[in-house]
Amino acid sequence: MTVPRIGLIGGLSWESTASYYQYLNESFVGSTPWSQPELLIDSLDFGRIVQLQHLAQWETTGEILVEAARRLEHAGATVLAIAANTMHINYDVVASAVAVPVLDVRDAVANEVLSLHGRTLALLGTRYLIENDFYTERLAKFGVASLRPTADQVERLQSIIFDELTKGVILAESREFLREVATSLLKRGADVVGLCCTEFGLLMDEDEPFAVIDSTRAHVRALLEATR
Repeated sequence: MTVPRIGLIGGLSWESTASYYQYLNESFVGSTPWSQPELLIDSLDFGRIVQLQHLAQWETTGEILVEAARRLEHAGATVLAIAANTMHINYDVVASAVAVPVLDVRDAVANEVLSLHGRTLALLGTRYLIENDFYTERLAKFGVASLRPTADQVERLQSIIFDELTKGVILAESREFLREVATSLLKRGADVVGLCCTEFGLLMDEDEPFAVIDSTRAHVRALLEATR
């Protein structure tokens, strides 16, 4: 019998990969108190990815992710995950390059929005995720609409992600700003807040007075469900 083994394409950033590893182990229920999920992590050089993102060289990032996915498949992973929301811009090319399933974070988020009886997601993420349509179009296939922050808010979020969170810097003022943006989108008509940057869970959790989905935790829940 094949043992379920999760393969993570990580290092996007190391902070978010650390969160995936922590949440997977915290949430796993096994046959003993010491049971842990079987994991493989292919940790990429985020510095190279950031440069390619800035240049919008998405074909090249796709090639890098495909190589990582194939390494994980060859190493015995039975299900894969791209441990970053923004890099799901390359989801289709990665999923088509391997024989094992690649679990989509967008699907996990959309399913949890629906489970909360939500219809419109406050979309919080990188500039690349918010300004492109690969995320909103996937959500729309589930009947989930999206509300995006203003241009000024997007720029500040981008700075918080790349100048702070991906470097392990956690600031109270950034936590407050994220909450302000979330609240402004709820006032504009969103009914669920989506932390669609894997590092945003470092600033906000899911026990706010409003509905919040941490995409990292949603992805983890879907991965564990898929490997039961």
